[in-house]
Amino acid sequence: MSWNLQHLQGDPLAVHRVVQAAAPDVLCVQEGPRFPGSDRQFQRLAGACGLHHLAGGRVAGSNAIFVSGRVRARDVGAFTFPLGHWRDNRRGAVLATVQPIVGGDPLRIASVHLPLDGRQRLAHVRSLSRQLRDFGLPAVLAGDLNEPPGGASWEALEPLVTDPAPDAPVTYSTASPRRRIDAILAGRGIEVLEYGAWSPDPADARRASDHLPVVAELRVLAS
Repeated sequence: MSWNLQHLQGDPLAVHRVVQAAAPDVLCVQEGPRFPGSDRQFQRLAGACGLHHLAGGRVAGSNAIFVSGRVRARDVGAFTFPLGHWRDNRRGAVLATVQPIVGGDPLRIASVHLPLDGRQRLAHVRSLSRQLRDFGLPAVLAGDLNEPPGGASWEALEPLVTDPAPDAPVTYSTASPRRRIDAILAGRGIEVLEYGAWSPDPADARRASDHLPVVAELRVLAS
């Protein structure tokens, strides 16, 4: 599951209900809490959703990864991209290798919120692509890409991860849906069994955030 939470400015109980209904093994968050004390907010969110806060927060530009008790994780990293300009918003990413505790093979996943500026988006994509490739595992990139399919960043990612559902519904905004800018992109060696922008209750989705969550059921194929 990947979700831009709009810095938790919406109804936190609606956030909890949506995540609990999805029951993800891995939750990638963008625009999580960003002010001092955000670590405690991440921990409260994890507890309310029955998840473990793996890494992320202000050090990763408000991105984070959470995991369930059904998943083990290793090689976890959270970092901030260099600022291209003093006016830019701080951006970052979280990466981890995750694997089901019972059966299943590992994959490398990144949670990221790409910048509004097109040149910066490409620079961040190239940096993330190198880091995902370094582990030699099937790769997944989950996040808010800040541009629709067919954009330069989607194309730059294609050698590593691709769009598993070109006809997937729009994700932004929940008040006036018009753009698909949130996605879970999967690489070679990963079968996508189900995919979609998802909420059990559209009203809850609107209360929770201005973005719809994206949910995918993935299976790592035997090598």
